Amino acid sequence: MCLLVPAQLYAETPVVFSDVSAGVFRFQVKLAEQGNPEAQYKVGEMYEQGNGVKKDLAVAQSWYEKSAAQNHKKSSYKLLYLEIQSNGLNDFTKSQLGILRQESVAGNADAQYFLGKMYAAGVGVPKSLNNALTWLNKATFNGIPEAEHEAIAVEEELVRIREKEAKKRVQALEASNKKKLEEEKAKARKKELEKKRKADAAVARRKAQREADAKRAASSETGRKRAEEEKLAAAKARQKQAEAKATTEAKASQAKKSGDNRSSFEADPCKDKKKARFLSTCR
Repeated sequence: MCLLVPAQLYAETPVVFSDVSAGVFRFQVKLAEQGNPEAQYKVGEMYEQGNGVKKDLAVAQSWYEKSAAQNHKKSSYKLLYLEIQSNGLNDFTKSQLGILRQESVAGNADAQYFLGKMYAAGVGVPKSLNNALTWLNKATFNGIPEAEHEAIAVEEELVRIREKEAKKRVQALEASNKKKLEEEKAKARKKELEKKRKADAAVARRKAQREADAKRAASSETGRKRAEEEKLAAAKARQKQAEAKATTEAKASQAKKSGDNRSSFEADPCKDKKKARFLSTCR
């Protein structure tokens, strides 16, 4: 048989409690109402956790306060934890936290348990799972069963964090290797492009050299032809001059001969036999 208790926190869905949890709650309430401080603390926990009864934090705190009023240390530590969790640190809670630390160092198991919880949740102190585990293990060793459950939860969280960090390291390493590979590929591409650029430049230089050589050769051939033409023209000019000179000399020679003949004829008309036969004087 189960006890059904409506719960507004779950959209009117009834909260189901087992006969055992409901029975434990009824038993603890009876003791708490009789003024038992440990029972009052446990009833407060059951209201806080919704274990065997509808969850009600305000009622839970009232039971913690009743227990703490009877100098129940665990309830005092619980109230300090809830106060710092809700409102942060102030002068009073700072001093109480200092006392809690001292009592933890002195070996108070309940103080060690709550200091471990504070480190685990970052309540009043910087969150540190390693410090939390240290104090929870001490509390477990000193006989606090809840501390063992908290320590297991902290260890599981540490494992998840370590796995997450390991995964991040693997991802970072993979990213680093990928980046390195991409950089190497980029360097190789750059080197290949530089090699191609140099090869293209060498081809262009050779082409330009061939064109320049061809141009110089063409220019040299043109100059050679021009020189030959000029040489030939000069030779022709000299030949023409020689011919003109020869012609002039021949004419001069002929003229000289003609002049000599004429002089000779005039001096001795009978000397020229061909002409002389026509002269009556030479007969």
